Amino acid sequence: MKEKVFGKRAENLFSTNFLRRAKESGNVALDKFGRVWYTFCMEKRFDVGIVGGGPAGLSAAIYAARSGVTVAVIEALYTGGVASTTPTVENYPGFASIDGFTLAQKMHEHAQACGAQIVYAKAEKIEDGEKKRVMLSSGETLVCGALVLALGNEPRKLGVAGEAALLGAGVSYCATCDGNFFRGRRVAVAGGGTNAVSAAEYLVPLAEKVYMIHGGKIPDVEGTEKMEHTEIIALSGNPLQSLTLSCAGKTRDLGVDGLFVSLGYKPAVELVRELVRTDEYGYILCDEKMQTSKEGIFAAGDARSKPLRQIVTAASDGAIAGQFAAVYARRHR
Repeated sequence: MKEKVFGKRAENLFSTNFLRRAKESGNVALDKFGRVWYTFCMEKRFDVGIVGGGPAGLSAAIYAARSGVTVAVIEALYTGGVASTTPTVENYPGFASIDGFTLAQKMHEHAQACGAQIVYAKAEKIEDGEKKRVMLSSGETLVCGALVLALGNEPRKLGVAGEAALLGAGVSYCATCDGNFFRGRRVAVAGGGTNAVSAAEYLVPLAEKVYMIHGGKIPDVEGTEKMEHTEIIALSGNPLQSLTLSCAGKTRDLGVDGLFVSLGYKPAVELVRELVRTDEYGYILCDEKMQTSKEGIFAAGDARSKPLRQIVTAASDGAIAGQFAAVYARRHR
C-alpha cells in the first residue's frame, strides 16, 4: 500500500548541498536563487494537510478532496492505524464482518481515488500561522491552509529498560499482528484489562504456553496461567529469553520467547501538546465542527476527547473535520 509521492532523497540532498554552496559563494544573486530553489524543492503546498492515515485521517481526506481542494495525508508507517491490525470488524455499517486490514485498504484506495496524496514520512514539528507548516522526517516541509490532526492512539509501554530495543525481537504490542511468529512457543501477556484478555484469547490456540502477568487482579482466560500482583521488572536476552518478575517482595525469572504488552492505549498527542488545548487525560478538545483551540487546525479520531472510540466514530469525526477544513482552506487561500 506504499507509494512514493514526493521527496526523493537524491533531490533533497542536491537541494541542501546547492543551498549550502550558494551561501558559501558570497554571490548575493546566487544565494537568493539558492533559497528560492530550496523552497521550491523542499516545500510542498496543499490546501489541506492531514497528519495521520488511520480511519479518521482517510475519511477526512475523502471529504476534503471531494470538496475540490488539494489534500495530503502524512503517515509515518502504514495507512489504517490500529484498525488495520484488528482481526475481525463486525460493527462497521455495510460490512457484517470484515478484517481490519481489508477495511483500511478500501479506505486508502477510496481516498486516493478522490485525489488525496499519501505522504510516507513522520511529522516532526508543526508551526501555526496564517499557513500551517509541518516539518517532515524526509527533510521536506508541507505547507497548508488548514490542518487536520488525526493522530490516533499509541500503546502504553511497560516502562522497563530495554523494552524499545526488543521491539520485534520478542516484545510486541499487537498479538493479532505478531502472534503467529510465536506458534508453539512460550509467551507472556502483560496486562489485566480487556486488551490483555483479547490478546491472551488470540494467543492460546497458537502458543505452547500463555502467561498473564499483572500488578492487580486478572480475569480468567481459559488456557492461560495467571500471575496476579506481579510486576515485570527486567527483560533478558536479545532476542528475548526471560522476564524477571517481582511478587510480594520476591523476584524470580520466567523463561519466555515473547512478551505482548497489552496495557491499553493513550492519545498520540506529544507533537501538539503545547499547540492545542487538551483535556485532563491529554485528549484534544474540539467543537462540533472538529475545530481545535487554534483557528484552521481541526482534530478527528481517537486522539479527540469523546465518549466512544470506534472505527465508525473515527470515520465520522474525519468526515466533519475534512469538510470544514476544506471550507476554511478555500476561504484563506
